[in-house]
Amino acid sequence: MEESKAANGLKAAPKAERRRGAGSAVQRALRMVDPGRWSLKGRFLYVTGALLILGNFILIGYLHVILEDNIARTAADRLHLLREVTTGEVRRMQDTLHAQALALAEVQPVQRALEEYDQAALRAFLVPYENKIRHGLRAASVEFRLSPADARGEGVDPVAERVGRERALVAGVRVEHGQPVVYTAVPVLAGSRVAGVVVALASLREALAGTILPPEYGLALVVPEGGDAPAPDQGLAVTATLGGAGRDLPAPQALRAHGVARKGQVYATLVELADSEGQPTAGVVVSYNASLLGQSKWNRINLFAWFFIGGALVLWFVLYANVTRIERFFNRLKKIIISSHSNYFGERFEADHLHCLDVMHCHNEECPVYQNPSLVCYLETGSEAISPRWRDTCIFLNKYDSCKACPVYAMRRGDELTEMRNVVNTKMRLWSNFLGRVGHLMAYVLRSQEHTGRMPSLDEISDRLEEMAKLTFFSRDLQGVLDKEEVHAQLGHVFADHFNLRRLMLYEVRADDGTVEVVLDTMPDQPLCREAVLRNVEACRACRTAEDVVSFYNPVLCPHFNCDQDKDVRCCLPMVMGGKVGGVATFLAPRREWEGLRKQLPILRKYLDEAAPVLSSLRLLMLSKEQALHDPLTRCHNRRFLDEFITTFEPLADRENRTTGLLMCDIDYFKQVNDEYGHEAGDAVLKQLVTIIQATIRKTDLLVRYGGEEFLALLQNVEPGTSERVAEKIRATVEQTALRLPGGTTIRKTVSVGVAEFPQDAPGMYKAIKFADVALYEAKRSGRNKVMRFAPGMWTEQEY
Repeated sequence: MEESKAANGLKAAPKAERRRGAGSAVQRALRMVDPGRWSLKGRFLYVTGALLILGNFILIGYLHVILEDNIARTAADRLHLLREVTTGEVRRMQDTLHAQALALAEVQPVQRALEEYDQAALRAFLVPYENKIRHGLRAASVEFRLSPADARGEGVDPVAERVGRERALVAGVRVEHGQPVVYTAVPVLAGSRVAGVVVALASLREALAGTILPPEYGLALVVPEGGDAPAPDQGLAVTATLGGAGRDLPAPQALRAHGVARKGQVYATLVELADSEGQPTAGVVVSYNASLLGQSKWNRINLFAWFFIGGALVLWFVLYANVTRIERFFNRLKKIIISSHSNYFGERFEADHLHCLDVMHCHNEECPVYQNPSLVCYLETGSEAISPRWRDTCIFLNKYDSCKACPVYAMRRGDELTEMRNVVNTKMRLWSNFLGRVGHLMAYVLRSQEHTGRMPSLDEISDRLEEMAKLTFFSRDLQGVLDKEEVHAQLGHVFADHFNLRRLMLYEVRADDGTVEVVLDTMPDQPLCREAVLRNVEACRACRTAEDVVSFYNPVLCPHFNCDQDKDVRCCLPMVMGGKVGGVATFLAPRREWEGLRKQLPILRKYLDEAAPVLSSLRLLMLSKEQALHDPLTRCHNRRFLDEFITTFEPLADRENRTTGLLMCDIDYFKQVNDEYGHEAGDAVLKQLVTIIQATIRKTDLLVRYGGEEFLALLQNVEPGTSERVAEKIRATVEQTALRLPGGTTIRKTVSVGVAEFPQDAPGMYKAIKFADVALYEAKRSGRNKVMRFAPGMWTEQEY
């Protein structure tokens, strides 16, 4: 068993290695395909080398295409020239034959012999005449045929028959015995009658044989393959070739289809020749051998290829040297940046030790370079000083006007990489100093000892800056809040979204009675604070000490933590408003997450510090507004509130056609209470009257102290005519209630009530209030302790 397992393991090992090898091959393939994963050398050297090679091939290919196109156009031009020469020779031969045939037709013996149809006389005259013409034209194949006008039947030349019939002069090319011949035919006239026809023929090959052709040109005679009778779709066959390029030609049928064809280095085109009726009967293939042009083309391509390749190699090696230098610079820069990210700034580039103190012999003791020789005057850059704050201390600026004119600058100046090395070295020193200062500032701003005495990392600074930016947005969002509920909602959102605190409670401290009011609770069914804290603010340790209270370090620090100490950590953060604790933010956090949350406590406090003055201002604003719109004695609304309310209520009630009841209530003989028992007793009576009226009307109705002892009850949305019943209920309740005075004495009082309804009694709210007051006056005038509904006869004046 063990041996089989070992054997299986040995078999599985190569498979695993093959899978790893295949995986690495896939990774390498993906690396080659993905440009984002290319190295610096791959991006600039290998890709550039490949592009240079591809560019060379493209240039060589383009040059090849251009030269081939030039060869093709040159061949086409020369074929066109040879075509013109060929057609000219054919026309010249036709003209010569035509002239000889006309001359022969004018000879009198020929005319008489044709009229008499004397064959012997025709042959006797025609044989020496043909020999003479052949000798003069140097064409052994010239032939003259004489046919009488009335010749008919088999063997008669159709051309002669046509000329005799139509009296026409014709010329063309036709095939006889498999060879193309040039012919012309003229009628022989005897008076007004056609005596016969003279047909002159000559071999096309002999007609073209006298053409002087250079070695690269050639001619080939072609005729239909089927015989002397041509057909449009019939194939062509070569019968003879002339010139050095007349062999190894493209197929004549291809020439007929494409005009100009090519076979190897030979270009050819077909010159079709027609008979007297315009039908193609034969042709001449004119050809041009472009071998010399092709050889010249390849010589040029080779020359340009070596030129391109040599230039590409020089460019690639120059690029290789520069990329290698840049690669070394970036590798060193990566080490420096990684070290700086870990708060180690001792990693630097190698730099010379040239110093302005040695070059300039400066003795300016105020110069920071003089005080600290580790610095350089232009802060190790190749352009100008990074820190302009020190430029005014350089006494040599008055002499040289700029850093660029300084000898130290000229001696330290280098290429871009040298400048970057100097800049990076300086930036590392500046970052070291900057982060040290930032650590102290963060500890001061956040009121935390975490960063004191140490240099924060860039990640910490980034996180803190992001948090401060969010805190700034939060502070700006708080500027437009309308009430405290919006502030509480903003705090709840920030604590839940930014700090992931899902179990949170906010409560405010009531200064008037020392109790606690819960204003935000994410889980009201599981209270964080016990009832004792809510009843008495002194039970809260955070309120007493105005300090953070955390259960992580001391689980019994507060007896009201009310949480599972093994799973959660309870934290209470006080909110100081106006020099004392005005609220507390308390939350639960999982114990395993406390260490990360502990570092966020300074930011949490800053959020509470931003919200505290806003809440304090809103609290004062609400108190001031409440005092301005409420009667300070009875705590019911005053006339200022009534004016604001009517402005918005009247248009709404009028648009929705609501009925509003207006009850003007007044205590009967109230002055006697003040005179007999004092003003304190009068105040007690007014308060108790308000309590009775508020208990009688609905919570949606309003009670306004309209005057000294006059109160206006505004009944919203009532049925017309029901206001009097409510008024009667108020009157009866007051009459039956004993009013207790401060000394313990009880008295009974009555009220008179005037009733009016809007819009039934008046089109305007203020006018309806006036009518309710008029009805109250009528109730008092008619005996008091009664309810009087306004009637139109109670008010006769125009103005109210």
